[in-house]
Amino acid sequence: MTPPARRIPAPYLESPRRRRVGGFLAAAAPDEIRGCFVPLLDGGTAAIALLQRHPEGWFGFSSPNADVVAVWEGVRDDVDGVIAGIQELAAGHSATAFARVRDQPAESVERMPRAARAARFVYLRGAARSDADGEPVPHVAEAEYGRDTVAFDAAGLRELANLLRARDIAFAVRGLFEVLPEVGEDDLVVLDPPAPEPDARELRSFVGALAAKGAGVLARDLGDGFYAGWPGMVRIAESPGDEPVWVNTVLQRARSAAARRDR
Repeated sequence: MTPPARRIPAPYLESPRRRRVGGFLAAAAPDEIRGCFVPLLDGGTAAIALLQRHPEGWFGFSSPNADVVAVWEGVRDDVDGVIAGIQELAAGHSATAFARVRDQPAESVERMPRAARAARFVYLRGAARSDADGEPVPHVAEAEYGRDTVAFDAAGLRELANLLRARDIAFAVRGLFEVLPEVGEDDLVVLDPPAPEPDARELRSFVGALAAKGAGVLARDLGDGFYAGWPGMVRIAESPGDEPVWVNTVLQRARSAAARRDR
């Protein structure tokens, strides 16, 4: 594991709590990663921290949201084009312009060059009103105007582009269970889904299937005892001030074995 470097921000607006939790998720991962899957990719802080800490690993990042995947691929492949697109949208930003960009037909968005589609998502998410919990909206078609300025970090995008090019990553637009066939024994699956909470029945079934394959699960705490009582899921917090995370039995055994080796 490589020691944590300077934190690279997510490519689009993310809540302060998600930024904080992302660091704790990455810190709870094994010292060495062979394969790491991040389905339901959204915020990105945890994914970026894992990439920084684990240059040795292979990563599979996926989301059913094609806009999210377009951002990550766009930043990797054409970061200057993404930044130029955001800057152009930000220069003409107003409530009217925001609504016009948001209301573009889905067919038009799907035909956009990847960099333009990425810029559109970053712009809308960076200018939209957050939900009642302070979380950005995951689907920008539902976004409401919320800011007179657009939140984005051009320097951070360039840093992220360099990191993505230096790592072995596959991106895909996929639903949760479409990831399952690729997951192998001792792989790590990180669950950091967007708000609102995911479907509990689907996620519980997915977590059970991962355990049956011998894969480790590392999950952000979703509050209200979301994972409480799930077979094999354990809540951990190293110190009283830490954000809690959840791990399954497979990962907990690996963590315990590593702790014994370090004594």
